[in-house]
Amino acid sequence: MIKIFITLCLLFCSLVTDVSAGMNEFESCRCKNGLATKGDQKQDVLQKCDPPATRQFTSGRDCRELWLYNFGPNEFMQGICFDNSGRVKKVLSLAHGY
Repeated sequence: MIKIFITLCLLFCSLVTDVSAGMNEFESCRCKNGLATKGDQKQDVLQKCDPPATRQFTSGRDCRELWLYNFGPNEFMQGICFDNSGRVKKVLSLAHGY
């Protein structure tokens, strides 16, 4: 369990330094209750995707807050990036979940 936590922290640190470098950017994130798409507000994402595995505030210009969703080992983790107004700016596809 501690290895997973350390790996998650390292992944999150790399996201914060440059949130879009080397990652695939998408328009939406498929969740159990619908699609979280660019322009959605935080409360919309919470309704569609439930609370994220982790949340991180960043100093990025385009991405002020990043929510990480882990959908399990058979799916890619998704990063949902929010702008200053609390709306989805980017959806990032990350490594496989655990």
